[in-house]
Amino acid sequence: MKMSRQKILALMYDFYNENTLKGQNDDIPYYIEQIKKYNAKKILVVGAGTGRVAIPLANYAEVTALDFDSSRLEILLERNPQIKTINANFLEFETSEHYDLIIIPYSTLQFANDTSNPNRFLEHLRKAMDTDSLAIFDVSESFNTKPNCDRKLLFTNYCETVDDDVSVYYSSKRYDEYIAFVIEYQLQKHKKTFLEKEKYYYYDPKLLTKLIGENALELIKIDNGYGKPGFNHKHLYHCRRKL
Repeated sequence: MKMSRQKILALMYDFYNENTLKGQNDDIPYYIEQIKKYNAKKILVVGAGTGRVAIPLANYAEVTALDFDSSRLEILLERNPQIKTINANFLEFETSEHYDLIIIPYSTLQFANDTSNPNRFLEHLRKAMDTDSLAIFDVSESFNTKPNCDRKLLFTNYCETVDDDVSVYYSSKRYDEYIAFVIEYQLQKHKKTFLEKEKYYYYDPKLLTKLIGENALELIKIDNGYGKPGFNHKHLYHCRRKL
């Protein structure tokens, strides 16, 4: 199997989501509705990954996909080579481009490596906006209630993209401000194991509203869920840059 570790983890990212996240694409009709509502012609998707959100939205507007993981962006381009991609950490991203709409899907704002990152994220979000731009970011309160979990087998399934049966193990540990996950992928035929470590900050609406104000952003509204039962834990913040 001649693939880099990062390429395999990028493929496992999709494999994991396909097998564990029910209705993971139910946010896409919501974003399409917002594109039409705000008449957005030029969109930036932050944390675009392998293109789950960016690719369908490209049917409605000019989309730029940003992600820190170059292997995920390579997969996105294999699926749609017309989408412009930017391989960068948003916390270090500088741009002179104008975007009508900036979309930060699936709790990307809560994904971080230190406690200052949510504030830094909003600081850079403001820098990427002009007074006509709108930003929508998706946050989840589901992390607030996920319990500690010792290593356990989630599932074993065949993954076509690596041509192997993959056993997926999961563990989690709660801390004061965030929950940390370890996802372990065991490729049976190739006898290889890959680990993915992530952490997500708990949703604190008071703190988030405070950070929005401190970064000269104006909160326009909050939509709860995607309009379907089962997504009440999702909150879609709509913000503009203050004049």
